[in-house]
Amino acid sequence: MNKRSSDAEIENLNVTTEATLVSLAEQVTGFVAAGTLDSRCAAKFVKRLKKEGEVVAEGKNSTASGRKSLKKTLDALDVVLREHDAKLLVEANAALRAKDTA
Repeated sequence: MNKRSSDAEIENLNVTTEATLVSLAEQVTGFVAAGTLDSRCAAKFVKRLKKEGEVVAEGKNSTASGRKSLKKTLDALDVVLREHDAKLLVEANAALRAKDTA
């Protein structure tokens, strides 16, 4: 007996929707913007959300508008992460300068 699942079985097991992934990405974006979620943790979420998005996109329930919405939301999350990391870098640099002048 073969223990590996067929592609059809795997597709049927995935009940994730693009709308759910969009909602999760929006929540992560809000948490990063509010400073309540570490950007390293958020980056791991983004990586996982993108992988799940690829699986969903390959499924039969995927729509062009859903894929577009997910891509737009994930791109916005990437921007928020970059801005957050840039802010942290500026703050660290300012702290080093203050330490050097003291």
